[in-house]
Amino acid sequence: MVERLRRKRAKPTARKLVLGAGEPNDGKDLAKEFKCKDNSICTGKYNVVTFAPKGLYEQFRRVANLYFLSVAVISLFPTVSPIQPYTTWTPLTMVIGLSLAKEAVEDYKRHVQDRVQNTSTTERFNGESFENCEWHDLKVGNIVRVVRDQFFPCDLIMLDSSSDENACYVETKNLDGETNLKTKRSVDVADLKFDRETFAKMSEGKTFIECEHPNNSLYTYSGNLSIGAPLYPNGKKVSLNPSNMLLRGSSLRNTEWIVGVCVYTGHDSKVMMNATDTPSKRSHLEKQMDGVVITMLIALFVMSTASAIYCSAWIGSGAKDHWYLAVHLQDVTFNPDNRTSVGVIAFFTSYVLYGYLIPISLYVSLELVKVFQGFVFLNKDRAMYHEETDTPALARTTNLNEELGMVHTVLSDKTGTLTCNTMEFFKCSIAGVAYGEGVTEIERAIMQRKGEPLPPKNGDAIEPSFNFRDKRLENGAWHKRSDADICRGFFRVLGICQTVIPEGNPVPSEIVYQAESPDELAFVVAAKRFGFFFKHRSATTITVEEEAFNDGRPGTEDVTYTILNTLEFTSARKRMSVIVKSKNDGRILLFTKGADNVIYERLSQNGNEFKDATQEHMDAWAKCGLRTLCLARRVINPSEYASWNEKFIEASQALQNREEKLEEVANLIEKDLTLLGSTAIEDKLQVGVPRTIEQLMKANIAVWVLTGDKQDTAINIGQACSLITPQMKVRVINVEDLVKQENNGEIDSATFQRLAMASVKQQIEAGLVDAEAAIQLDADVGMVIDGRSLTLALKPELAGSFLALGTKCSAVICCRVSPLQKALVTTLVKDSGRITLAIGDGANDVGMIQAAHIGVGISGQEGMQAVMASDFAFAQFRFLERLLLLHGRYNYKRIARMVTYFFFKNIAFGLTIFIFNMHTKASGQTVYNDWLMSSFNIFFTNFPVLALGILDQDVKPQSSMEVPELYRETQANSQFTSRRRLTWFAYGIYVAVVSFVMVFYGIHTGEADAESGQPFGLWEVGTTLYTALLIALNVQLGLLCNFWTLFHHVVIWGSILLWFILNMALSETEVYYSTYSYKTFLPITSQVMKYWLGFWPVAIISIWPYIASIMFMRYFRPTLADEVQDRDAAIRRSSGGKSEKEGVEPRQKVDVELKSPRRSGTLHGVVVESLGIAPVKAEEIKAPKHRRKLSFADVWGKETQFPDVPGGRRSSQDRTPTHSRGVSLESLSLPTLPEDRSARDL
Repeated sequence: MVERLRRKRAKPTARKLVLGAGEPNDGKDLAKEFKCKDNSICTGKYNVVTFAPKGLYEQFRRVANLYFLSVAVISLFPTVSPIQPYTTWTPLTMVIGLSLAKEAVEDYKRHVQDRVQNTSTTERFNGESFENCEWHDLKVGNIVRVVRDQFFPCDLIMLDSSSDENACYVETKNLDGETNLKTKRSVDVADLKFDRETFAKMSEGKTFIECEHPNNSLYTYSGNLSIGAPLYPNGKKVSLNPSNMLLRGSSLRNTEWIVGVCVYTGHDSKVMMNATDTPSKRSHLEKQMDGVVITMLIALFVMSTASAIYCSAWIGSGAKDHWYLAVHLQDVTFNPDNRTSVGVIAFFTSYVLYGYLIPISLYVSLELVKVFQGFVFLNKDRAMYHEETDTPALARTTNLNEELGMVHTVLSDKTGTLTCNTMEFFKCSIAGVAYGEGVTEIERAIMQRKGEPLPPKNGDAIEPSFNFRDKRLENGAWHKRSDADICRGFFRVLGICQTVIPEGNPVPSEIVYQAESPDELAFVVAAKRFGFFFKHRSATTITVEEEAFNDGRPGTEDVTYTILNTLEFTSARKRMSVIVKSKNDGRILLFTKGADNVIYERLSQNGNEFKDATQEHMDAWAKCGLRTLCLARRVINPSEYASWNEKFIEASQALQNREEKLEEVANLIEKDLTLLGSTAIEDKLQVGVPRTIEQLMKANIAVWVLTGDKQDTAINIGQACSLITPQMKVRVINVEDLVKQENNGEIDSATFQRLAMASVKQQIEAGLVDAEAAIQLDADVGMVIDGRSLTLALKPELAGSFLALGTKCSAVICCRVSPLQKALVTTLVKDSGRITLAIGDGANDVGMIQAAHIGVGISGQEGMQAVMASDFAFAQFRFLERLLLLHGRYNYKRIARMVTYFFFKNIAFGLTIFIFNMHTKASGQTVYNDWLMSSFNIFFTNFPVLALGILDQDVKPQSSMEVPELYRETQANSQFTSRRRLTWFAYGIYVAVVSFVMVFYGIHTGEADAESGQPFGLWEVGTTLYTALLIALNVQLGLLCNFWTLFHHVVIWGSILLWFILNMALSETEVYYSTYSYKTFLPITSQVMKYWLGFWPVAIISIWPYIASIMFMRYFRPTLADEVQDRDAAIRRSSGGKSEKEGVEPRQKVDVELKSPRRSGTLHGVVVESLGIAPVKAEEIKAPKHRRKLSFADVWGKETQFPDVPGGRRSSQDRTPTHSRGVSLESLSLPTLPEDRSARDL
């Protein structure tokens, strides 16, 4: 028993699996955490039993919904409730029902997808032959066969394949988004042939797999296959590694079949263990909104308590003076002899009655608005559609729409984000001699920015990934050089040290390479161009067609190399090595490529006389923005290799800490290298990057670039993309001298840490002095810091100072950073309270993307890992300008104003109920009909708010892009500050008080209201108050709207019309349903002229303070948005009321001809003006490649084409400081009016 409990408490680290048919690993006696799961999956959140309780729990986790539930429950008790139960349960049921229905539909789709997967078929070995079975029937240890183009049903260890090389090709785009094929290899058992007889013997229970416990790491795997009797009486152990594993979710390509063993099934499979929700992110405004709701609830409790005390006190002392109430005859509700009970009942009565202070439809309305903003406007924005890759913008979540309008800091990757990540082999250095001609685009950009004459542009690439020109190496000319042997070694490293898969006809002009990175593709193509054509790969060999001279005549020969070991590239190693054996001469060679600092540490002390010249070349190329790598080789003695290989096999079979042990073993062989040279690859800037960064910085958004490049490369790219300007004071922080001293053995590691920490601290303090001086001079300051210095700057002792310096900088570049450092920097900036946006394109950017407030993924050349971890995604960095300055700004202003108005209208309405209740001694008497009160949030005021939240535009979209300084208003959260909320709350109190006083003491003061001499009763007066309040609130919303469409008119005036229609309907409905509204409106209220003349002045006086304040602010303290509105209006008047684009009249409609693979025809009467995006003519509209339906976005127009490198920004004397909020129209470079227009028009 004790042993069983100990096993239960133990945390599993490894598992032992028996191979066999049926269920060889049932694990009946094992603790739950040690048992193997079956292969069925369930990704749904609910089932039939749990849907109701879990769904309701999710809904009532919201404080507002929980409050309304409590109100609905209290309304069931007539003694306490002042309203009928159905008037509270109906709206609550509608709101909760809609949310539950949405959850049910989404979860049903998940269950359907699960059922399709679980019932898919595959082939399983039953001990004698393969038979068909469904996926959910597979068990751990079963032997499975998968055929071409099928998905793998679980995580498999590959035993055999149809390929002669015992390899297969796998597509993993469902896992990581990468479409390039990857090679997987079967278990390496040289003297064993896998066939049915072998599988039958392996299924006898003497063969097992020892492996790590299920985990979520897609790219690691440690295990051993132990084959026992009768195949190997003494047993045979074979190490297993990631190349042997076939993951569920990937599919078999270009291979007829494979056979494998199930090791991880169902929810133990790696893809399912990765299927966790991305980190939950909530916007800053939404968190503030929760605080407002809680504040309103506290106010409600205070008001209810005050009402209870007042009612109890009045019943005990003042009620006796009102003999007609006969309180001594009342029940416990108003019994003067039990004032405590009276107070308690009055509290709950008020608690129900004052519930209209809390907007019940707020969350549902907000979610609907966000869905429209994200999935309709952003996803279908044609200006963010990238035609070359057929990639539209994608909002993966709508929770952060408004957060896009509040970004302070953008943290960006460089490669693939600012650059195209389409590498071209451009230059190289071999044996200390530099080769390659031409000027990079980044060099041209810097020269243009400095005003220097530009050299001619380079010609087009000779072929994709290769743009090298130098006659000294071309067409076999390298054979004539004295260093030809080094050149040959250099080209061999290019062609052999790689993991590329060749496909197609093995001739240079037709072969297709499948590479995991564009760098490797560039290297293999370069090797081919230099005469070292990589043509074939098997499980253990590489064949290269090399240039050779036979009898003095040039020719070619196929050279086959046996791959002995591959030491993979990782972001930590920063290098890759292969150990091969040439079949020509039998030599064992180590080929290595990697970062210069890593390779130079491992060079031999002798025979590397040209390493200084190579370093100079790399430094010069880095200043041109080129990516550099070093190439080296080593000839290994066979005895040394044999000894090392034993250690390598031992490390590769370790189940614990395998990666660390392999790294230790790799360091034993990756030494005494001979440097061959270096490569320089060009990665061009994306179109529009300089303009985008310039616009972001004008919008007061600081830009941080986090890159693995060398310092000089990063600085020059920063200059080329407008991140670093000539006017900017740049502080460079590095510890290069100390690093050199450490590498040369002059100082030890401890001394380096101490001196480096002091140096970085001193440099940061000096940078802070520079930053303060720059602020005083209205100048910009930037910072560049390398990876070693950044490691020290992120330590607790310096993190605060580093952050202080970074936040004072307009631009920050962090060089030589690791993926972990990217995430740490992002977290540091985020924790400072600044809203952060991280943008990247690769798997190494995922940590940074998830750590930021907002993550943006670029769908580029490095797969879709970044996109799948992001909140928003698109294809090009330049679309970030539109995402923030247009969509982000609009979304923030819409939602902030919408939420503010929601609370304002509910305060105004709820306080009239409070005032009347206090007017009636807190007795719980209502002034409105129950149905009309319930309809306030659901029908009468909800739809106009949706119009505000979905369609409002304070300035034209074009102006939002032209004037990036407009963004500063939303960045400062100016629409939802505490002061602004308090102002609107006070305004709501004013509207409530004025409306109540004017109606009760101005319009209906007790005199006769009708010609018959009959005064209005309570319900008629309440109708007048409700009408005045409803008109005031809807007109107020109309005043908030800057952009009117037909939809605005329908919902605003339609809501008022609906009020009258519902009153007429209730007036003629049976009294049981209409309660106090029966025969009230039509026979009485509507017949009296005082009613029709009375509510208008009440509504006008209620909203007059707002009208007066906006007039004052507009004329005496206009904002930048006001000035831009005036400018746009003046330009529109000067053009005769025509639109600025294409001369299209406002609200003009066109006929759009639509032709696509799915449908064709003409769409008549498409409005090209209402959504404000630049309209285009019908003939300019192209059929969308991604086959979506035509929407308004299809007539928004083509995206603006920006030059690669615009002119320099204005000097600091000509523009507003980066951190200043004061921006006026005069300080901006904007389109001006025609000369014949007067300044008065503005």
